[in-house]
Amino acid sequence: FLIFTYSGSAVMLFGFLALYAWTGTSAYPGGPSFDYDVLAARIPNLALPLQLVVAITTFVGFAVKLPIFPLHTWLPDAHVEAPAPVSVLLAGLLLKMGGYGLIRYNLLLFPKAVSVLWPYFTTIGLITMIYGASVALVAKDIKRMIALTSVNHMGYVLLGAFTATVAGVSGAVFQMFSHGLAVGMLFLMSGYIHDHTGTRNIDELKGLRGKMPQTVTLLFLASMAAMAVPGFANFISEYLVIQGALSVSYLFAIAIVAPALTVGYFLWMLRRVAMTPPEGPKNELHLHSILILVAFLVPLLIFGVYPPPILGSVITPTVEKWVGTIVALGAR
Repeated sequence: FLIFTYSGSAVMLFGFLALYAWTGTSAYPGGPSFDYDVLAARIPNLALPLQLVVAITTFVGFAVKLPIFPLHTWLPDAHVEAPAPVSVLLAGLLLKMGGYGLIRYNLLLFPKAVSVLWPYFTTIGLITMIYGASVALVAKDIKRMIALTSVNHMGYVLLGAFTATVAGVSGAVFQMFSHGLAVGMLFLMSGYIHDHTGTRNIDELKGLRGKMPQTVTLLFLASMAAMAVPGFANFISEYLVIQGALSVSYLFAIAIVAPALTVGYFLWMLRRVAMTPPEGPKNELHLHSILILVAFLVPLLIFGVYPPPILGSVITPTVEKWVGTIVALGAR
């Protein structure tokens, strides 16, 4: 984790320092600056090759945080070794900093560079979606499987963001919100299940439906959210991303493979964990643990059925302004 983080940050730092130097020449009154608004005013006058250098180097740094293929390998190992609450923070906060950076800096500050790089960035996002889901199919550790779900879901963020469409970028932002809740809930459940059974091996987690019926019910619901079943917020975010991608090119229809694979590995896990004969006595979660899980689940259902309070009132109006700026500066 430290190797990937520091390496990516070093590359990103080079990009920021180069931008500071290139926009701080005598051609720009006021001298060098790291101020976001000042840079936003100066970057359109920067030569395209220089914009490309900064856009690519900062992309690498944020891509490690997101993370995306092939810079993702730190994530499954970090999640497997981390306690469940730390995994929740990783999934809910750290990964989102990568997505925020890609949208706020790469997409909004370098629209001309994005007009050149978007086919490559969206293709990487598509590969990340399919790769993460494919590797999760063969995962034996339930926590590693959930970590690979994060890789899969963050591919949607990258794909949606660099379509530079209202639907795609809105879906990417909404995906960060819904992923944090769904995968955070799954990580907590993996910790609870490990504490009560002594294992995270999917093949050894047999008969939980008989031993932990309430827990398995919540596991089904959290898995349905992560699978983007209609009625959950994740469905809306993934639908918007794919809609935005298809509006750019019908070649992105291949993206439908990713949700199909996601359904496959979650059903594979649930069949082994819940549908096998129970072994051992009942060992249900405590009420306070169940209430914590329900607190993650309720927003997924509310915003899956009625998303306007967050999607229509907050995300989409902001994204429309962003996309308008991007189009005006030449990204589309």
